[in-house]
This record gives sequence, structure tokens and C-alpha cells, in this order.
Amino acid sequence: MRRFEERVLTADPLRRAKMIEWLEAGLAAVDPQRLTRDAIEDSDSQEPAVIVALGKAAGAMTRGAAAAVEVVGGICVSDHPEPVPPTMRAMVGDHPIPGKASFDAGAAVLETVVNTPPNTRIIALISGGGSAICESPRPGVTADYLTAVTKTLLHGGASIEELNLVRRHLSSIKCGGLARAAGRPIDTFVLSDVGSADPAVVASGPTMPTPADPTGARDVMTRHHLEIPTSVWEAMTMEAGPLEQPRVTVLANGLDAAGAALTAAPSIYQKWLWGEWLGGYAGVCLDRFLALAGPDITIGVGETVVEVKGSGVGGRNTHSALMAAQRLAGTEAIFASFATDGVDGESGSAGAIVDGRTIERGGDAGPALANFDSATYLASTGDLLVCPPTGTNVADLWILWRQPLPAT
Repeated sequence: MRRFEERVLTADPLRRAKMIEWLEAGLAAVDPQRLTRDAIEDSDSQEPAVIVALGKAAGAMTRGAAAAVEVVGGICVSDHPEPVPPTMRAMVGDHPIPGKASFDAGAAVLETVVNTPPNTRIIALISGGGSAICESPRPGVTADYLTAVTKTLLHGGASIEELNLVRRHLSSIKCGGLARAAGRPIDTFVLSDVGSADPAVVASGPTMPTPADPTGARDVMTRHHLEIPTSVWEAMTMEAGPLEQPRVTVLANGLDAAGAALTAAPSIYQKWLWGEWLGGYAGVCLDRFLALAGPDITIGVGETVVEVKGSGVGGRNTHSALMAAQRLAGTEAIFASFATDGVDGESGSAGAIVDGRTIERGGDAGPALANFDSATYLASTGDLLVCPPTGTNVADLWILWRQPLPAT
């Protein structure tokens, strides 16, 4: 299957095509449908179950579960429509900023678990993006307030850890809220977009308890100049009920995708798997990556942050790629920044593959970066990566390929 749209302006179409093959190999390694089916088949129970699936991979994970157990009910909430078993309800939430669709989905998810009979198994299928896609504010927190907080933190350059810390103190679903509503532990299968970090971070842990830290959440909000009304602070500091630790299976994460992409690269090159999670401000992270990467091919995984200034069109991957194009101008290198879910912010793309002549084709990139308009710029140079939503989500992949193809 050809997933990506063809681009013809790039000066290096052969290496671009090779990189796309590697990205496809990475996506295949983290196929949610196969991974979920195999994990449930390997578990100690295949009894009929109600399925609650949240996140960008929810549709594929649901179909995988349905191949392993009888699905007697449930709900699937993703950021795009996908087919699910006829016994389940499918909903589409908002991403990356929760809106009415997300709050409607949150209410439906809580209703589903509350109404599940006590003797019926509940399986939760959790993937990245679930924090925004499915939401229900705590009593004392309005939907408008939660939306505004999320938007401010996202556009202000807050890390995913800071964002999730705040969100789990404002939400009735996160930090084990879903399991508390169900009144029991929930068997949980996770496709992780946070590397080797605690799986409770994924979608802010709707079935998994994490320690409360309202003071830390308040500090993050204060640094981003967010007001905290009294009713919100009371909600943030309210005591949550006890919760048993659920059985949690992590199916895969971005390191699996990066490793598969690296394996697909030709063995004639020296190949390095970047040993750190790509995180923090994109420009700082990019400079370190370019300075310390190997001599031939280096592949890394993570999720950087950008501070949105201006009114242009872009995402963290197109922004990172355009900065890389500036730094690599005039060299033989080619660089990819790719969102494994196929959706790079508001860029209308999955990221970009740039080369040493991108700036020559497009001209001064400074204004585009200043106006957060990287996607517009890279569309004009033919460097965007465009594909439909992939149905998986394990953060972003960066690939640096320094050397040209060998002469034939």
C-alpha cells in the first residue's frame, strides 16, 4: 500500500523514497491491531468483554481485541472515524484541544463503565492522544476552562509531562478516574507514545492511579500565567478514592518503531539508534541531535515542544524540519521529522523530509519560522510528508542521513 503522497520538487527523490520505506517499516512494527490481538490471545483470559478504547490508535486496537475476544459492548473514541464491532459505539473527539466532541465522548465513556454489569470484564485500550480526545472536567471545573488551559499550555511550549500533570488534576477520567467510575480494576493494554516512561502517562492514565501533586500542577499553571479560581483549586486538591493497580500490558512504543526503521536502512551504512528520548524545545534538541549523530544514518524518537508565535500553518515536525533545513543547507544530508500518527499539529501533513537544497528552493526561512508557517514554506519546496491518519501513535521519528547514495 502506498501511504504517502508523492512529492516531485525535492532535489533528492531517491533518498526520500528510501526514507519513506524505512518509515513504513517503523509503522508496521507498531501495528496496533496485530499487537492488541496477539497480547490478548496470550493473556490468561479470553472471556467476553466490554471494550473501552481511547486514543489515536483506538480503532485498530479495538479491531485487534475483537479478533481475540467476544465484544459484548463498549465504546471507541479516536480522532478520526474507523470501523468498530457492531456491539460498540464509535465517537470522534477533538485533538489537540478538547472541545464539545471530546466532552461528549467523555460523558459517554463514563456512562459505559458505570453501566457495565459487575461480573462483566472491562478491557481498556489506551493510546496517545486520549487526553484531549476524551475528557470530562471535575466538579468545579468548567469545560471552557479546561479547554483554555490546554490551549495555553500547548501553544506556550509546555512539555507533555507538564501538560499531563495539569490535566490529570482537572479531569474526572484521568489518573485512574475511569477505573474509579467502574468500581473495579480494568485490564489495560497500552500503545505508548512516551517511550520507556511510566505507561500511566499515556492519555494521562485513565485506569491507573498516579500520585496527586496539585502544588506542582499549580506551579506549571502559574508559570504560564493561568488564573486558578477557588473552585478549580478545590477540584485540584480533592481526595481521590483508593484504586487497585490494574493489570497493564505495554504493547509497543516509539523505540520499537525506530528500531524497525533502522533495521530497514541499508547495512552498507553505519547506523545509530539515538539513545535519548527527543524532548524539550525543538531547536535545542535539534542542535544536540545534529551535533552528536553518527556519520551515516541516525534515527531517534521522541516528542519535542514548540512555542507557537504568529498566525501561520505548522506543527512541531514541520517546524523542526525547516530548522534542520537551515542548518544543513549546502550539505549532502537529508533529514526527516515524522509524526507516527500521520498528523503533525495544524500543518496538514505528517511532517517533512528536507535536504541540503531545501533553502535554495524556498529562499529565506526566517520569516516562516518566526510566523510558525513552516508547513506553507515546505509545501512550496515539495518537502512535506502527506498521508492519512496512520491509526497508530508512538510519538515522532527523526532520521538524519548524512551520506549520498553510492555511485552506480
